[in-house]
Amino acid sequence: MSVVAGCSLFNGVLLAADCRATVQYRNQPAIHSDNVLKVFAIHPNTAMAFVGDIDIAAHLLQKLVVSLKYRSRKDPITLSRWLPRLFRHEYQKFVSQFGKRTVIFMIASVIKGRPNVVERVAVEELVKYISFGHSPIQRNFMPSILIEIMKLPSNFKWVTIPGTCMGVLYVLASPSFQMRAYRPLQFAAIGSGESAIEEITNYQDAILALEPGNSFVESSQFRQVIQHFIDERKIQSVGGLYPVLKVTERGVEHITMGTEIPVGGTRLELAFENGRWIQKNLSTGKQIPILMPWELIKNRITKDQTFNDLSEAYRNFKGES
Repeated sequence: MSVVAGCSLFNGVLLAADCRATVQYRNQPAIHSDNVLKVFAIHPNTAMAFVGDIDIAAHLLQKLVVSLKYRSRKDPITLSRWLPRLFRHEYQKFVSQFGKRTVIFMIASVIKGRPNVVERVAVEELVKYISFGHSPIQRNFMPSILIEIMKLPSNFKWVTIPGTCMGVLYVLASPSFQMRAYRPLQFAAIGSGESAIEEITNYQDAILALEPGNSFVESSQFRQVIQHFIDERKIQSVGGLYPVLKVTERGVEHITMGTEIPVGGTRLELAFENGRWIQKNLSTGKQIPILMPWELIKNRITKDQTFNDLSEAYRNFKGES
């Protein structure tokens, strides 16, 4: 399996996924390869990610890419109604030939021209979380977007945020692919790291309200929380670095990362070059490009190819190796 997480922000939606493929051949130990892409843009205002069987995921995604070329309407609402039908139809054809498989998709979109609407109670809870010292992030300020919302009369159940666009976040799981939707300011996680949602919730203010609208800060906090959870739980089916996409009214951002652990120590980078993500250890020269699912299937995994360099750098820094 793997982990995919999504977050519906004040303005936009984040999607993150690991890149580990786990393959088990008969009478052989499992092989881990950290080079499969599980999160990608499918339209200027829509991105999606998956967990589960790579064969069925690759089949459905390729059918989706081809079918999208012939659709005139590709807005988020139309896609949310069409995708379940497409996936159900193609899934049944696949399993009738190759047997039952499991795959789950998470989809993130924004509706341009329609401002985001959030629940006032969700903002109130966020303010309390920060004000009462529950947040693991120490701060002596409150973001202006929270202050402005709290100034509104208390009888406002829903609050429209000017200058934003409405986020759409939902999950489709085989075999029925029925939609499970999430509200603005909610988080979702699927896969073997699904319980990471608890960790994400503990750090919700750092992701949502440390610097609202700052893609680098939002994605950095999101990545760190997921990475910390996976490392603490030692989940072997999750690995590699975490490509992050942010969907906004401007399109889909591919948010790269770079870090040194400690400062002046191991230098790591997740780059997006010529349409492809690449994991790099700049200190050793190690590089692992991340492949589309169908590329990974075509190349056939025969041995471990992991990128645990970030976790190892943290362990070395803390003296745990």
